[in-house]
Amino acid sequence: MTAIWKDIDPNQAESALRSLNRRLTDLDTALQAQAEILRVRPNSFAFKLGSLSLLEMQNRLRDERVKLLKHRVAEKLDIALDGGVFQKNSASIGALGTLLIRLQKLYSSIAQSIVQGPKLRGPIAANIIASTELRLASTFPSSFGMSLIVAPKDELFLDSLASTALEGLFALLDSLGDEQQAMRLSGEFGGRSINHLKHIATILGKNNSEVSLEWSDSAGIKHYWHASADKAIATLKRLESIKETRAESRSMTGRIVGASLLRNRFELMLDDGAVIDGKIASTAIDALTGAFGQICSVNIDETEITDHASGEVKTYYSLTDIHPLIEGQ
Repeated sequence: MTAIWKDIDPNQAESALRSLNRRLTDLDTALQAQAEILRVRPNSFAFKLGSLSLLEMQNRLRDERVKLLKHRVAEKLDIALDGGVFQKNSASIGALGTLLIRLQKLYSSIAQSIVQGPKLRGPIAANIIASTELRLASTFPSSFGMSLIVAPKDELFLDSLASTALEGLFALLDSLGDEQQAMRLSGEFGGRSINHLKHIATILGKNNSEVSLEWSDSAGIKHYWHASADKAIATLKRLESIKETRAESRSMTGRIVGASLLRNRFELMLDDGAVIDGKIASTAIDALTGAFGQICSVNIDETEITDHASGEVKTYYSLTDIHPLIEGQ
């Protein structure tokens, strides 16, 4: 049996992490309230100072999380397949192999979007692939079930990429029943991730099979998703209507008026007073605290998503780089 925690009592670790997460959430709520005021009064020194203090408190709590998570030595993802080519505790090698390859690619693509922003093409960095390498640890009757593990590597970022990408995976799967959420995550995770998910849905629908995925995060919160063959077919139809119609990188200048280290999100007020918001790539997180309330030069990945079923078009933003500027220059 694969150990998930090392040199610490798992129940104590999960309880401590739940407590830290609650405190981080409280700080995040306070930051959102500050951001609402800062959007109206962007030059307010008092509100900048208050928000900066909250961000620094979040950073200290995140450091405490990192110390606890050093004892987390693996993430375990359970997959149960049934029906069609997955029956009587056995599986078609061809269908299983294809499904697992697509799952691996989906997982790594989500991780890439978290670190670098959504990319439709180009190789995924070797350190991202290494940090999201899924390994078959064991099987169980289900008709055919298996436990996959991924061992966190020496991380370049505060949060484990292995677990953060799993959170992203379940968020994407859960979004499929919500049109707005599905569009948003399609924009934030990018066309590469959506293409791999479409292939998984095709495999399940074609083989008249169903799948269940289950994972317990570091705080002991269980994440679960199930799709029947019919749901897989409906998912494929839904994803086929959502298209990435434009993707480009832009440099722009604006003031950071909102930030969340918990949700990795930003708000940028442009010169005309308009505010754009979106995800912060992991590569830009460290610079965020010092940039809050400041006029900054930023690099933004813009992804336009069109829902051909409804005709709705939306643009989503990922901040990939940030440099505070000296005001008045």
